[in-house]
Amino acid sequence: MARKRKSRGSVLTGKVRVHDPFELVRWLALSQSDPRKAMAELVQNSLDAGARRIRVTRVRRRGTLCLEIRDDGAGVIPEFERPEALRYIATHIGHSRKRSLSPKERLELLTQGQYGIGLLGFWSVGESLEIRSSVPGQRPHRLILHRDRPEWEIEAIGRRDLFDERWTEVVVVDVHKEAMAALGCRRAADYLAAELRGQLLAREVELIVEDRVARGRAEKIASVEPKRFLGEPVEGLGPIELPGRSPVTVEIYLTGEDGDEDERGIALYAGGTQVAGNFRELGNLRLDRRPWTDPRLTGLVDAPDLTVAPGSRRGVVPDAVAAQLAGALRRLEPRLREALEETERRRAEELDRNLVRSLQRAFRGFYRDRSRYSLLPVAGQEALRTAGDSGEGEAGDGFAAAPPATAAPEGVVAREEVEPKTLFPPGPLASVELTPAEVRMPVGTVRRVRARPVDAAGRRTEGVVEFRWSLASGVATLVTDDGSGSQILVKASDQPGVGALAVQARSEGRSVEAEALVEVVEKRRGGRSDEGIPEPELIDLPGAGWRSRLEGERWQVNTGHPEYRAIRDSPALKLRYLSLLFAKEVVLRSSNDPRLAAPLEQLVEVAAYADRNLRRGRKGRRRSSD
Repeated sequence: MARKRKSRGSVLTGKVRVHDPFELVRWLALSQSDPRKAMAELVQNSLDAGARRIRVTRVRRRGTLCLEIRDDGAGVIPEFERPEALRYIATHIGHSRKRSLSPKERLELLTQGQYGIGLLGFWSVGESLEIRSSVPGQRPHRLILHRDRPEWEIEAIGRRDLFDERWTEVVVVDVHKEAMAALGCRRAADYLAAELRGQLLAREVELIVEDRVARGRAEKIASVEPKRFLGEPVEGLGPIELPGRSPVTVEIYLTGEDGDEDERGIALYAGGTQVAGNFRELGNLRLDRRPWTDPRLTGLVDAPDLTVAPGSRRGVVPDAVAAQLAGALRRLEPRLREALEETERRRAEELDRNLVRSLQRAFRGFYRDRSRYSLLPVAGQEALRTAGDSGEGEAGDGFAAAPPATAAPEGVVAREEVEPKTLFPPGPLASVELTPAEVRMPVGTVRRVRARPVDAAGRRTEGVVEFRWSLASGVATLVTDDGSGSQILVKASDQPGVGALAVQARSEGRSVEAEALVEVVEKRRGGRSDEGIPEPELIDLPGAGWRSRLEGERWQVNTGHPEYRAIRDSPALKLRYLSLLFAKEVVLRSSNDPRLAAPLEQLVEVAAYADRNLRRGRKGRRRSSD
């Protein structure tokens, strides 16, 4: 062992040497433990060679499982003779001819390799690797590398005459059984689509995965197509300019729904190649936290100049470039939190609207034979007065819904129909839906029924659709003359009864039918035209002690009460809570006895407490079963 001497100029120096180079190569190769990543590295080499067509095939050759990657790129060092080019590959592991390029030059050329170890990923896939190379004017040759010994072989293949074809084929021979399971057709295609997303979007390349080993109905061939991000884009995030670095692309979307944090999230790329599938993997940059790990966010951050761990090509080396990137991303966090809060606010409002409709459905038909109860006031809510005694329909039984967009005859329940936006155009006519699906109406009233033509995915079709309506009995009559439109008015007879309403829809030679039950019932006894099931006015007053109240003609619910806030994220418990509050107000209004106010409030408190405990118990059971 060399020892330092105290006198000046006597320090021993030297160069670090590797005791066994091949053993070091093996350890470096084994740091790539994911066979899919190894496959992606081989495909990346094809992309770096400018390939326009790449085919990844899982196949059995002479009883041995193999993974083949074939491309039409420039080839292995095309300016060299084939033996010399392949010999260079075998003797320069750890050195890449692309390493001399700057990050900007690599980005312009769309090349990724810089460490010269991409081929070593085959250690996690199979026992040996063959690189077969052909360029015009030369006889094809192949290089054979082995997993457990340093010797390599180069030999000519094919006929002795010269070939005019240019191709490269990398074959992993004797694929491990465990690795083969991870390289199935769909799994491989989905992984490559995510792993090489930026590379594939930036090039005109056809990448096909073929599985000749799969049996039965398993997918045999798939085209690798990077998926477009779904959701609402968060504006004002990028690109980010780093001093002296290539611009950083930031593309983040709000999905509006929670999910598995391990499956969703924002990925990190380096020049189009994924180096972290989720920010949860970036603990060394202190970015493994929200908002970056929020499951409602998806998208990517692409920093071309990042230094990637050479062995696994996953994760980021925490150097000066990574520090610059982390600092720039932290400055974006207030904008992301603002977008998430706005999404949560819209989501809560939509959830509350849905809960109101659910509450109205929960009490559907309650008052029909219970005239001893008083309904709550709905003054000024026109839908109630047009509904009148419309029975148990969607907006009937005194439901207070939004006013119709167009005037309807007296006794008609009308509601504006809004089609949700879809990503892809609708298909041809597949079926027709009736709204309501069952028509229940008091004698002598009029009810509107709508027909909605939809495709196989349930989306409203486009184009011209003809309708023909008919009634199977005399329980009601059709108000319109020709019955050719998508809406029809049904007028109940003066006597109760049951019948059937049918519609036939035609479009582009296709014809579909639907039928709805029509039930005419006696008018509801009791009740007033200015009473019903109103939409609650949600008021956020955390300091107030009341849960709900009738303030003038409005039913108000305090969303700032601790009981409401405790169940804010549970739609089921919120619906039960609103039902309790509504029942309390109905009993108080019907009895007209203020002495019942205190015991009814206590009843709501006890029931809400029990609901919260039951919810916690169910969550605990689910966790234990997991």
